[in-house]
Parts: sequence; structure tokens; C-alpha cells
Amino acid sequence: MNQTETAGSANTAGEIAMAHGAIATKLGLKSGDLNVGLHVAKGLLDRGSFGEALRTYTALVLCEPTNAEFQIGLSNCALVMGEDSLCLHAASAVVALAPTDPRGYFLSGRACLALGQWVEAEEDFRDALAHAKQARNALIAGQAEKLLAHISALKH
Repeated sequence: MNQTETAGSANTAGEIAMAHGAIATKLGLKSGDLNVGLHVAKGLLDRGSFGEALRTYTALVLCEPTNAEFQIGLSNCALVMGEDSLCLHAASAVVALAPTDPRGYFLSGRACLALGQWVEAEEDFRDALAHAKQARNALIAGQAEKLLAHISALKH
């Protein structure tokens, strides 16, 4: 195996370890321990400490990348900060981790809208609306309907 193959194998192994929460394990943290960080990050975001909130959400995602709530927090924080590509990446993770949760589609739609990807935004908002209705989440359903109407008005 040459150096390039070795580096590629190390990167893949590192990515797999990270995906399984190896960072949290190495630090001796469990999911319950990390949930405290989620409340801290939400508080920072609510107080307008956006940079600190983003760093906290990022750390949570690094420790437990398969936690949809952490990815939702990261996506939402990134959206608030105008980090639309990061918002889209985290929202895509939510969709993959929790395909029936309307929040992932809604956040993805918001990011696509901000990035000028109207077709993708419309598709995401339609998915968000469908899943929100199934989950009886009136807040997301209402917001998705408003944004779909906005996109429709822009088309005409």
C-alpha cells in the first residue's frame, strides 16, 4: 500500500470513527451528557451569542453526528447566521437521520431559498408540509405553506 492509499484509509477510518461518536467516547461523554450542551447552545442562540452557539452546536455534532436534534440545532443556527451552505448540509443530515421529521426538509428549503435554488426549495417545502401534516405540526405546516405561496408568487 502506498502513502496515498494509507492516507485515504486513515481518512476513511477517521470518518467512520467520527460517525460513530468516537470523539464523545474518547472524552467519556454519553448522549445524556451532551444534551446539556444542546440546552446551552439554544440559550446562547436565544441571547444572540451566535458565534458561541455555532461553536457549541458544531462540537455537539462532532461528538454525536447521528443525533438529529444536534444537526437541527446546527442547521438552524447556521441559517440565523447566514451560513446557508452549512445550514443545507446539516439539514440534509437531518433528512437522512430522521426522514419523517418535517424540520429537516423545512430547514433545507430555507437554505435552498437563501441560495437561490427555487426548485429545490419548493420541493423541500412540499415535503416539509406533507410530513408536518402527518406529524400534526401546525407551526411548520403553516410556515411551509407561506413559503410555498411566496415561491409561487415569484414564479408569476
